[in-house]
Amino acid sequence: MTAVYAIPVSAVNPDDSASRARLSRGRLEQIDRRRGTARSQGFAASLLLEYAVAQHYPSIVHPLSISIAEGGKPYLINEPNVHFSLSHSAGWAVCALSDHPVGVDIERCEPGRRDVASRFFHKDEVRYLNSLLPSMRDDAFYKLWTLKESFVKSTGRGLDLPLRSFRIDIHRMPPRLECDEVSGAYSLFLPEFTDREYRLAVCIEQADALEPVLNILD
Repeated sequence: MTAVYAIPVSAVNPDDSASRARLSRGRLEQIDRRRGTARSQGFAASLLLEYAVAQHYPSIVHPLSISIAEGGKPYLINEPNVHFSLSHSAGWAVCALSDHPVGVDIERCEPGRRDVASRFFHKDEVRYLNSLLPSMRDDAFYKLWTLKESFVKSTGRGLDLPLRSFRIDIHRMPPRLECDEVSGAYSLFLPEFTDREYRLAVCIEQADALEPVLNILD
């Protein structure tokens, strides 16, 4: 089972006492160290996680106890078989919840960011982007970027796994992954997101996983 939840950052208030009561003290301290948009985004993502876990695992005690693994991946201290991943960008926060290791990434699509590909992507991915018509390159770039970020998150390797060390083929769907540095089978998805200014990707450490259900909250 894998489910993805998304919520507009503007739908929550990080200073609302009732909402704050749903998070642990440690989580609130971590969020409150941030400023401005980053604080609101982190708060929205954390509330979304509490909501998603309550929907699928009603017996789990809240607020959730969260820690960070060596590679930087957050995990539920008391629920090792429940996996999650959080992401946010501009006006949206997302949470992926699964019974397998999972990664999710959302990015607001802004033109002129393809320099990231030339600096950090696999050479075959850069070659593919350059082969496309200029009008198609930005969309393909954000597909690759979110897919690659979601894969790195699912592995828990963090910065230890450079984006150029593996390649993802999006010429045909579903996306195909080639990575010699990580064992195991992974399924990659590009769920259709309602806000066309954003691109969303999910990676599940499971062969032939079913496409996750996307739930938009408001």
